[in-house]
Amino acid sequence: MRFTIHSLLFILSITSSLYAFANETIKTELLAVANENRLLQYYENGENKGPSIEILEAILKEAQLEAKVVFMPWARAFLTAKTKPNTLILSMIRTPEREHNFHWITQVSHATRVFISLKNKPESHADNMQQAKQKLIAVILGSAGYNELISNGFSDKKNLYVVADAELMMTLLENERVDLVYEDPYNVRSILNRRGKTNIDIRYKKIAPENERISYIAISKPTDIKIVNRLQQAARKFEKTQEYSRLVLE
Repeated sequence: MRFTIHSLLFILSITSSLYAFANETIKTELLAVANENRLLQYYENGENKGPSIEILEAILKEAQLEAKVVFMPWARAFLTAKTKPNTLILSMIRTPEREHNFHWITQVSHATRVFISLKNKPESHADNMQQAKQKLIAVILGSAGYNELISNGFSDKKNLYVVADAELMMTLLENERVDLVYEDPYNVRSILNRRGKTNIDIRYKKIAPENERISYIAISKPTDIKIVNRLQQAARKFEKTQEYSRLVLE
């Protein structure tokens, strides 16, 4: 009888510990860092908004996890997510250079990167990398676009005007301080429309497959693999819903 009681107490102790561990895991609060993009994620009137935010919230709910969303300049967001455990990032273009530095959770949008000029400045137009090298281009520090340009021989000292965010990038273009921006034309139009600059026309070459990109929600590599697995499993489940399809296509 003594053995049975001791065994029962041991089992109850183990069960209690496992239950406590499960609850602790569920209550683990993650950090989600993001750069504002009105097409994807942004902060307005005290609320986090945008399709990427809705996708993140749905995945977190399914995974029974919580995350505090903090908006910051892209370079800081990228460094934070790359080095700090339990840190999600949205939205980030998936590139070969980034592939092994993060765990990838789910796709959130399609994007493009083209050289964009003001239509009333035909001398600033560029169809390709070689033409663009003769211009001054605004690009966001640490972004996939910035890395692409650097890898193609562009230089901060010669033809790149490096900025912290898309808002400043567009201010430079509007004021003709730069010839081009390297960005998604839909995001450029969104910024102009929000500023009431609907009279400003932009010009860029026809979008081709090589200009297309896919952005994701990802999480830092040092994160506990159990958390990663829960998020990825929750994402696979949410990806099967009509709501996910709607949000990705917005």
